[in-house]
Amino acid sequence: MTPQPELSDAEVEELLGAYALDACDPAETAAVEAVLARRPDLAAEAARLANAAAWIGATEALEPPRALRAAVMGTTRPDPDDPTETAVELYRTQSKQFEDAARLVADAGVLDELTTNGLTAYELVVHEAAQESLLAQAVGCSVVPEVPTTDIDARTHDFIAWLDDHPLSRVLEVWRESVDANCDWATGSDETTARWRGLELDRTDAVIVRAFETWIHTDDLRRVLEQAGRPPAPHHLTLMADLAGRSLGASLALVGRVRPGKTARLVLTGDGGGAWSVPMDPDATATDPPDVTLTADVVDWCLLVGDRIAPSAIAHSVDGDAALAADLLAAAPALATL
Repeated sequence: MTPQPELSDAEVEELLGAYALDACDPAETAAVEAVLARRPDLAAEAARLANAAAWIGATEALEPPRALRAAVMGTTRPDPDDPTETAVELYRTQSKQFEDAARLVADAGVLDELTTNGLTAYELVVHEAAQESLLAQAVGCSVVPEVPTTDIDARTHDFIAWLDDHPLSRVLEVWRESVDANCDWATGSDETTARWRGLELDRTDAVIVRAFETWIHTDDLRRVLEQAGRPPAPHHLTLMADLAGRSLGASLALVGRVRPGKTARLVLTGDGGGAWSVPMDPDATATDPPDVTLTADVVDWCLLVGDRIAPSAIAHSVDGDAALAADLLAAAPALATL
């Protein structure tokens, strides 16, 4: 892989326009985001430019040529040259931003401040360490044999007790070792699936799931610092939006809103968005025309999936059966954790 360049703040300012248009190569994107993580003013400008450049109204269904093997995520996935490598790049980028935010919170002396999910900022970092090490445990790398718990809430509680009074640096050490183990598994292991919350995920989906939650919790830490949330780069947001679209059928089943014989169309607008046909019964196939089309902004929808926007608060439009749209909105956060 090409080594990541180091860019000065001035060089990043010159690249902001290209970054907003998704015209940077992956190495440049990662270097730009490293600077944005410590320059909230530049991050705000990048977000403004991205919003200005965002395309609106994606209306054509994605029809990738490759079928997804995993049973519950069973629609389709876009087929980049190497989806696993792109997913790991997303995961590492979000992990770096999470670590930077955690250190800024520590430097600001606000580790005891409550975050959105009711945990303190310190406990939120512990929760992330619990989650990353749980995936590592699921793929055969026992980073933390002292805590074998698999239920997510219980594991977080056990981790908080296990790491009680340890400095943040120790928590981040456990977290980082787990992230590295997960990346090694995703890029080099013969074992290509992991069981996560009862679902059998391929390694690409597994690291996207972890990157998705890491982004959500990085923004939680930014709010403690009174900073605005920051969406992922468009080519990364595409992966997260696709996972959200493909998993919507499973989410409907989890919340008891399966609607046999009905098909929904989810349209996510903005750079990184797209469109998905969603059978509202996971055991069925989508039909055309859909019974309802729900349109929303891609970043807002990902925040809804991450349980950071309420179903009643997200801006959206509906064409067709409004009751089915309400089912989609209610089901979207079903796979979210703390």
